Amino acid sequence: MADSEQSEAYGSKRKGSRHIIAWSIGVVVGLPTLSLAILLAVSALWKSDPAAHVPAGFQAYISVPSAGSFVREVLDLKALDAILAGPKSGATRGLVRSIRSAPVIRTRGFATLADVRVDAALYDGGAFVAVARLGYRSAALRLAPLALRIAPNLLDTVKGLSYERGALPPRYVYRLGDSADGSASGATLYATRYRDLLIIASSEALLAKAADQDADGIDASLAEALGKPGTGSIRFLANPTAMTQSIASSGGALGALLGNIDFPSLSVVDLALSNDRVALSVDVPAASRDQSVNTVLGRQSRTPALLSRLPESTVYYSLISAGKPGDLWRAAAPALGPEAASAYESADKASRLALGAGIQTLLFSWMGEEMGVFGSALGPDPVFFVSIADERSRKDVFDKAFGSMVIDRDVSAVVGDTRVPRIAFPPFMRTFIGALGIRLVQPYYIVDDGFLYVCANAETLVACVKESRSGSLLVKTDVWKKSAFGVSPESSASLYYSVDRSVPFFMRGNSGLAAALRLYGRGVAAIGLSRGHMRLELSAVAASTSGLALLPGYPIAAGGRMRGEPIVGRSKNGAPLAWWTSGSNIIELDLASGNRIETAMDGPGWVALDTTGDMVSAVWAASDRGTVYRMDTSLKPLEGFPLVTGQSVSGPPTRMRKGLVVPVSSGPSLLLVGLDGSTRFSSTLGARLRSAVAVNGAAGQDMMAALPRSFESELYLFDNQGTLLPGWPVSLTGIASAAPALVEPAGASASGPAHALVVAVTESGQLSAYTTEGTLAEGFPVPLQGTFDATPVWAPGWRSIFALSAEGMLWKIGLDGSTVDKVAVRQGQSRGLSVVAFDSNRDGREELYLSGGGDALYACDGDMAPLPGFPVSGSGAPSFIDIDGDGTLDLVVRGADDTLRAYAGR
Repeated sequence: MADSEQSEAYGSKRKGSRHIIAWSIGVVVGLPTLSLAILLAVSALWKSDPAAHVPAGFQAYISVPSAGSFVREVLDLKALDAILAGPKSGATRGLVRSIRSAPVIRTRGFATLADVRVDAALYDGGAFVAVARLGYRSAALRLAPLALRIAPNLLDTVKGLSYERGALPPRYVYRLGDSADGSASGATLYATRYRDLLIIASSEALLAKAADQDADGIDASLAEALGKPGTGSIRFLANPTAMTQSIASSGGALGALLGNIDFPSLSVVDLALSNDRVALSVDVPAASRDQSVNTVLGRQSRTPALLSRLPESTVYYSLISAGKPGDLWRAAAPALGPEAASAYESADKASRLALGAGIQTLLFSWMGEEMGVFGSALGPDPVFFVSIADERSRKDVFDKAFGSMVIDRDVSAVVGDTRVPRIAFPPFMRTFIGALGIRLVQPYYIVDDGFLYVCANAETLVACVKESRSGSLLVKTDVWKKSAFGVSPESSASLYYSVDRSVPFFMRGNSGLAAALRLYGRGVAAIGLSRGHMRLELSAVAASTSGLALLPGYPIAAGGRMRGEPIVGRSKNGAPLAWWTSGSNIIELDLASGNRIETAMDGPGWVALDTTGDMVSAVWAASDRGTVYRMDTSLKPLEGFPLVTGQSVSGPPTRMRKGLVVPVSSGPSLLLVGLDGSTRFSSTLGARLRSAVAVNGAAGQDMMAALPRSFESELYLFDNQGTLLPGWPVSLTGIASAAPALVEPAGASASGPAHALVVAVTESGQLSAYTTEGTLAEGFPVPLQGTFDATPVWAPGWRSIFALSAEGMLWKIGLDGSTVDKVAVRQGQSRGLSVVAFDSNRDGREELYLSGGGDALYACDGDMAPLPGFPVSGSGAPSFIDIDGDGTLDLVVRGADDTLRAYAGR
């Protein structure tokens, strides 16, 4: 019985202990969990509308439903690189490249966290406000002030970020640091939380306005319009005046009309963006204080008759169909300036004296509402046109004019079976039409199907008219249908362009936006009127090009005469960099941002890189005077350097596995410089070496091959200590002016350096391959036809040696000495050619790049088939690195004009 009572008591104690433990665990785990759940619920439910916290007075406003989706879509746009190609956008361009190449951007976690609405507005002077609705994510911001009380140094890990608890409102401050050129401090961002919103502003005043719970926000009608589904992928508010300024400043009748138009409110803009197409649509009320302009604005646009008459060969056109010429002149004349008005008055007076009729009768009385110009692929001269409203009046005016003494007509020209009359305008008429931007002296003309066509070339004029008569029309082509997709044909002004023949006004200039639009090489823009409303539309497609496309912002001036080829690599933070020398300076360029730094040597010299993959651990340089430099990627000297050797350097240095090998005149020999600054000399060479040493790391040990140019033509092979290997040097038959190459067939690294081959070619074309013991490899030498001064290259993916002659013949030689193929890749003979084998598309097999002898870089694959897009402009050996962060390797090459060129990879 006692045992039973003890057992029950023990059981009760155990049960009580379990309850205590359970309650303890519940308190320790459950309470924080419950608190977190409550915090998340409050953060998700206590909302505020982002639009209500955007202060009024902005120039543009955008609302993005999902910041993550928007960022990923925009980051991949080539147009973004073009917009940021200017010298003042270097830091932003580098930031975009870094974000684009960051793997986290493509993850599901980022998509979830960044799936937030963001409203942003732009103000005068570049000021801005951005408001993000974080929802439950705002819980972290609610806890942040408490966390900073517990750990005040929590923000120290982010340079430039601080929290100002005493400010109103309490805010985070992020100072971006110095500007790119280091001359002034950079921008400062201010941020605060309001309910579930994160508000970021460029100034304290804007932040205070945006954080005010009684902020005005945007106009309710605009907010409602912004919230409606649009035709594009992005919808935003913008000031139409700013959008039409470029058109107004372009001059001409259309520009003059737009310059006199007032836009009373912001408008909703629909924008669709992709690498293949850009489309824009905006509808806005429009009015003018000028009654003649209001007359034009009050019209209803219709489909111009000319659209169904433009010939299939049309490559561009500009068309105005906004009213009768007299009405347009009265509306546009004040804005065209005093010169145009004076030209009109002079022409009108002279016409009345000579013909008894003024400009109104001579021109405007018979002209219709459509006029403009188009260009044809059939000829270089443009064709001007105008619709005919009254053919009888036109004929009477022409008969009267040609019957006078001041206007002459020549009908002697015959093209095929068509007689083409020619008109000689008198000086007063040429002055007037010249004031309208039309340059015609003695043009040919044809009247056909209600239109008068005028052109300086009779053959082009006849061919276009015949094409139109036959029904071969532009609007039937796929090119037109793709370009004009989504643009209403009912317009008062429109243009069709192809940048290879015409550049429209909104693509002129060097602005980033103009550069971005030039990526879309063909398109249609239109202005439609509807009783006081104006509709602007643009549709453009990326036109295919025959060559590789230069990356936005290129070419970049090297800043002087480049010595040697630019070499590329990445810094520790992943930035793509290039180095070269110019005079006594070493120049480093950030290929993404355009920022450059440089440092001076004690004389001209060369650079080399210590790399692992494409990551650069150190930058080497050697001056002609023998000073050796080893620097980090900021061009700051590393310990033990620079090293003053006093040696006269005779050729470019080459990086070894653990140092640098420098050809010097003393001996002559090779100077081996270690990572710690130690030096030693190689065995003596028979002559000074002026070409680069070939270095290969077979079996983990450097071997170095050198071939001085001399009558003896001795080929040397050294170990990594500079000791001449047994059996070397060997003598070649004939003079060699090309550097040697080291071939490491598959398996050599595992079996030892004995499997490696040393390859050299003489000027007369004898290609030799030697084993590391100094004996000729089986099947060699191989006689090649031509003159050779280019270093042969080994392409392991093709298991072949490639040699390029001065005549432009590329030879493909197998390891057994067989001639696999040969092909002429360029025309003419030139010394100083080079060939590079590199797997630029990462398919496991190298492509061959051939340069020199002019500003043209050729390329082919290992089967000798030319690569599409080549040749491109470039005069040196190329390098490859991903510059824009899109995952493909871009091509970097020196231009003949001492510029750096970068072509987008494919």
